[in-house]
Amino acid sequence: MALTFNHQSYPCSVCGSTRFTEKYLIKGFHIVQCSDCEFVYVNPRIKTEELYKLYSSDYFNNTQFGYENYELNARLRVMTFEKWYSLITPFLGKEREKALDIGCAAGDFIEVLQRNKWKDVEGIELDPTMIAKLGQKNIRVSTIPLEKIEVTRKYHLITLFDVIEHLPGLSEAIQKLHDLLEEDGVIALITPDYSSTQRKLFGKRWFQFKPYEHIQYFTPSTLARALKPHGLKIVHHSASGQCADAEFLGSRLERYNFKVLASLFNGVTGLFGLKNKAWYADTGSMFVIIKHDKQ
Repeated sequence: MALTFNHQSYPCSVCGSTRFTEKYLIKGFHIVQCSDCEFVYVNPRIKTEELYKLYSSDYFNNTQFGYENYELNARLRVMTFEKWYSLITPFLGKEREKALDIGCAAGDFIEVLQRNKWKDVEGIELDPTMIAKLGQKNIRVSTIPLEKIEVTRKYHLITLFDVIEHLPGLSEAIQKLHDLLEEDGVIALITPDYSSTQRKLFGKRWFQFKPYEHIQYFTPSTLARALKPHGLKIVHHSASGQCADAEFLGSRLERYNFKVLASLFNGVTGLFGLKNKAWYADTGSMFVIIKHDKQ
């Protein structure tokens, strides 16, 4: 049975303006752009106090929102996390002990960190099924949302992979990131890039438009503007992707109603024997490294 939610209008999370223009209408949700700072967000959206229902309602095994079967592609996800860790490594300081993975799901990235000799790693996760799996792996996890968590320690690395676009209390969450970060620590995040070529090419059919839960859509400039009042700055940004194989990409094309393209893709990959080959594919996202702004 599909969940139902109450909707509410909110001001721009970056500048607080209530002036906007509509860009897209998707699944009954309005994707709008702030008239003052150009930030793109969902408005009206699911009320903040109800958003957490999404993440306690089989979010990782769901057809209404979230993931249809998160763990089906575990092999590819681990490959992706190993790739992302290799991208983060050049920006890390000498201290590589304490790390926090926000939205850690089944803990796959935490296990990548452990294999790379990080001694003190924990996560934040809201989905009960994933919390149980983390317990089975003896991974420490907080079940409190980032913006509400109490700051009792600081971290050399904080990661948010496909998380910040979900956060309703953006200003509170960014301030909490500042407070949780060691002086020379690093925040690494992946988030859909509204300015990406992929979004411009696919328009309203861009698969990153998931207005139930993706309520904020950043560009490098709007993210930088959101960070600045909280003493954080972007020190690197680049295009990001994830590891995929033919089966995964074909199923994604079908799920997002690119059925003709899916059929053509499956035919070509079968013809050239590429069914089992995996590669790093563009997802229209950005990889961002953030540090304290010491100016």
